[in-house]
Amino acid sequence: MNTLSKTLIALPLAFGLASCDQLLNQLGGPGSELPPQVQVGTLQLRHGPSLGQLAAYYCPKVIDDPLVSIGCAVALGSPPPRSQLAFEFGITLNISNPNDFPVPTADVLLALSLFNDSQAEALGAICVSLCGTDNPDCDGTPRPGACQVQQDDILTIEDFIMAIPGLIADIASGRALDELNNSTILAGGDISLNLAFVLGIDQALTVFEKTAVAYVEDELAGRNGSLSIPVTASGTVFFRLPVLGRIGVGYGPFGTVWNVL
Repeated sequence: MNTLSKTLIALPLAFGLASCDQLLNQLGGPGSELPPQVQVGTLQLRHGPSLGQLAAYYCPKVIDDPLVSIGCAVALGSPPPRSQLAFEFGITLNISNPNDFPVPTADVLLALSLFNDSQAEALGAICVSLCGTDNPDCDGTPRPGACQVQQDDILTIEDFIMAIPGLIADIASGRALDELNNSTILAGGDISLNLAFVLGIDQALTVFEKTAVAYVEDELAGRNGSLSIPVTASGTVFFRLPVLGRIGVGYGPFGTVWNVL
């Protein structure tokens, strides 16, 4: 977990004050402001095609033997329509506010990496702006300048090379509005942001095709195939503090494995 820390060094001043803390409080200085803490709780594949559906889709694409390729539909069934091959995943971010005042959460940057090896690698990023209860029309679309800052030690959306643009297509519907409005952390409080996203079908299928031969051959041979997808998430949550202003707190990398059955 990466935590951005701010430290103020106060020199002794002859103002007749009892302590430096008293001075900071009277001047409105940032000495008492602490950045929130961010941790990844879960990173789960929530919905997606079955391994059998993927095998039926990829079989005529990855099998070189023409005779076997012709028999794909007989052995595995007709390829499903692409609309049935969408992947939806969810991430839970647990955020704690150590301050004695509420802190609004502004934007969330998420970078997702699939596989992380030479066989098949994809990296995509998405930026989501949270809304607050005063904006019922909010849909997560990033505000101008969202997920972009000047400090070198804060992750920005430009830091992530999008090897496959559109890998993370959009924020998923459902309870999205409730979560986008869940943006202010009470004084000394905690919140959990449960955000769901969908992978772009075209981009995801391009990535998964690189690993398809093994489980397609297993399915054709009547063996129980498997598809395990190592996944890593990292990013930044941006906050607005009264004096320090807008800061970013990094999270991750957090790794897990998605198993397609």
